[in-house]
Amino acid sequence: MYPFKKYTTIVPADWVDFNGHMNTKYYGLVIYDAHIAFTEHLDLGERYRYVNNCSKALVESHCIFERELCEGDEIEVVSWLLAVDEKRLHTFHEIHCTNKGYRAAAGEHLDVHISLETRRVAPFPADVLQRLQLIEQAYAVLPRPEKVGSTIQMPLK
Repeated sequence: MYPFKKYTTIVPADWVDFNGHMNTKYYGLVIYDAHIAFTEHLDLGERYRYVNNCSKALVESHCIFERELCEGDEIEVVSWLLAVDEKRLHTFHEIHCTNKGYRAAAGEHLDVHISLETRRVAPFPADVLQRLQLIEQAYAVLPRPEKVGSTIQMPLK
């Protein structure tokens, strides 16, 4: 069950730029689509929105580009729930090139839980928080993916 691996695709020709590899904007699209699939897996998606009149909103995102992807490459995204508190979720998504055997990129997200009635950040219902904390604990026993929490900085001279 953990980590979550549901999003897979093959890089189509129209995602490839003049450099012969997948354009940066499509890495973001793949990570976003995987994030939506993971949100549904966590039962925080469309059903949750209508039942609870709550949702979540992305407030911070960071993408790490490590290796290129080319037309026809098979990709799979591995999604992680790294942390949860009463109002926030910290997730991480790794794009793996399965036909070449490497991690090509990773995306890190911080989401907040929101009430759609007030349009403000709001605590998770107690039962939802408890369920998410159990999932967080299941992930906590796994080795943490590389580069979680990385920041942009120039190399030291």
